[in-house]
Amino acid sequence: MRVLIIDDDEAVRRSLRTTIEEVDDWEARDQGFDGLGETLKGFRPDAVVLDLVKGGVTEEPDAGNRSFEQIRDRWFCPVIVWSAFEEQQEFDHPLVEKVSKGKDKDVEVVRCLEKIQSTALMIRDVHRQFDVRIREALRDSVPALRDQIGSSAARDDAVLPRAVRRLVAARMDTGASGGGPLKAWERFVVPPLMPHLLSADLLRLSDSAWTDPEAFRLVLTPSCDLVQHGGGQQPRAERILVACCEPIRRLGNVEVKPGVRPGSKPKEKLKSILTEGIADGLVPIPRFVGHVPAMAANLKRLELLDWDDVRLEEDDGRVAAGEAVFERVASTDSPFRELVVWAYLRVTGRPGAPEFDVDGWLDDISDATDGVGRP
Repeated sequence: MRVLIIDDDEAVRRSLRTTIEEVDDWEARDQGFDGLGETLKGFRPDAVVLDLVKGGVTEEPDAGNRSFEQIRDRWFCPVIVWSAFEEQQEFDHPLVEKVSKGKDKDVEVVRCLEKIQSTALMIRDVHRQFDVRIREALRDSVPALRDQIGSSAARDDAVLPRAVRRLVAARMDTGASGGGPLKAWERFVVPPLMPHLLSADLLRLSDSAWTDPEAFRLVLTPSCDLVQHGGGQQPRAERILVACCEPIRRLGNVEVKPGVRPGSKPKEKLKSILTEGIADGLVPIPRFVGHVPAMAANLKRLELLDWDDVRLEEDDGRVAAGEAVFERVASTDSPFRELVVWAYLRVTGRPGAPEFDVDGWLDDISDATDGVGRP
């Protein structure tokens, strides 16, 4: 693990560096607050130990906070806030630990680094994978777009960045699971990226827990009818069609009991249903811890939501005011989005047919197969 120590007191940071480098396979670098951007780019730390206050409260007290923002925005990794002052502030970063400075506290910093090491190395691997994919995409895009790149119009349209972004996204998606099957939760895009709703988005009542299936709705309106076009145009859909969600109690003819694992035969039936993606009008939805519970969307229990019922913008004040509105908590990636659309059409779009003599029809087919009745 690579650890960057940022403190204006050279003696303090050198002491901590020595302690950290006693751990096998750990490398440390230390510096003051200046030149952090270049260090992040060159050293690419897996974790940062950061003193928030420079030289005391009267001498550039914001130096540490500015450094924290640089780490969060330019090189995301876990941060250990290491300060002699009691830090009461909240940090806009999900991976922050706090250690107070003091005698013999270097060992406590090392223990904290050991605790976050697995997460830090996973983040390093993500950085590495993207670097590799970007190099591959550039290698493949430049020859294919050589003629396009050569024109000024193409440069104005940023044709190369567009092509590289598409290839990087495709390559990352292809290699997401290292060649193995996708995890069930990998279908979710959390937080959602698009500014507008899409088919198969998941909505949850803002005043409800993420573990409550009844608080969720699955969007069924086609994506093209949900997009708000430029020039102030409204989406084509006046209201949003959704399916109500519920706990999974039964799939097909298999009863699902909480905490009870199915036997071999029921398990095989359930695997077949989960692979197909629908059973008796129910679409199983996998759990994504902290966001989506294990549940099912009932395509036979439908609702129409008004646009005012759904919160799309982060600064929407209705949630703070306690209004019960639906928040978009997850989007569903392709091809699982298409699976939901197909399942809905299968339930509601099947053309009806009157009763007829099925047995007689089967006899006709058998006769034709046997050669009976040929002219």
